[in-house]
Amino acid sequence: MFCNKCGVELPEGSAFCNKCGAPQGGAAPAEAPAAAITGGAKPPDAAPQKEEDVWRGGYSPRAMGMAFVGGAVWLVALWIGYFMLTRKGSWFADKGWVVYVFAVLSPIPLLYASAVALWRRLTIHYRLTTQRLFVQVGLIARRIEEVELIRVDDVTTEQGIVERMFDVGTVKVASSDTSTPELHLVGLRGPVSTKEMLRHQVQERRKRIVNLNQV
Repeated sequence: MFCNKCGVELPEGSAFCNKCGAPQGGAAPAEAPAAAITGGAKPPDAAPQKEEDVWRGGYSPRAMGMAFVGGAVWLVALWIGYFMLTRKGSWFADKGWVVYVFAVLSPIPLLYASAVALWRRLTIHYRLTTQRLFVQVGLIARRIEEVELIRVDDVTTEQGIVERMFDVGTVKVASSDTSTPELHLVGLRGPVSTKEMLRHQVQERRKRIVNLNQV
């Protein structure tokens, strides 16, 4: 190639003339490629897990099974006593008011047990999510207690003889939470399966936290 100003011969691809210094419009040398990043860039933090409901439960009327059995025994025993007291020749035989007394007294335990079971059914609720466990008590005025699954230390089940017959019981949750060190899920139907489900969710939550910390 030749200089476009003074005409002197120049090496191919020259940007400037070696004699007069005039620019020649040659291709500029390509920039050296950036050095490859060793080790790879750190991936962005994983998105926080969305909290989702896993289970909802409440107080089961089965937990009042012993009270219902006691009320039924009282009912039968009272009417047996009525027929014994009013048999022919007894002082109560011609007393018409006696039957009303027994009619009022006999269903009281059963009515009481039914009222308590209904009230607890309406006012005690449980909720388990992928992150927390909630216990809600109350109908109009409410008290809500919660514990983070990551803070749960131990989960146990408590069942008496009668409770095992009706497949109900209490699940006790011990945690490191200072405000809620222990939660009792009373009157649960199928407490053993509920305990295992809760234990599984606690393990899954811990795995999730460990994985996030390792990223």
